[in-house]
Amino acid sequence: MGKNRDRLAIVATILQIANSGSNKTRIMFGANLSFKLLEKYLALVVDAGFVRVEGSLFSLTDHGHDFLKRYNEYNKNFIGAHKLLEDLECEYNELDLMCNPNPSPREPTKKTLTKESPGNFEK
Repeated sequence: MGKNRDRLAIVATILQIANSGSNKTRIMFGANLSFKLLEKYLALVVDAGFVRVEGSLFSLTDHGHDFLKRYNEYNKNFIGAHKLLEDLECEYNELDLMCNPNPSPREPTKKTLTKESPGNFEK
């Protein structure tokens, strides 16, 4: 199983599904939500002005399109930053190994960047 999604990811998924106009059932199954969570999140996206209801169909407003565009850009940047951090950790570990090419079997060879390490982005 994958990780739990956060609120923004669920909202973005609902907006992607509702982009072409969808009913509750399609959104519920497409977003993989229980009916209880579907009701909660549909109320959220309607109240936020992201989605309008026309009969039984939910469709995106201009505000919803703007949110989805910004979320997709954020998500792309976040994934890129995460990949960059992984690459930096690998580089750090390689540099560390160069300083000690014959570590003892009990000596850890992998170091995770910490607050004290240059380039750490963790809080």
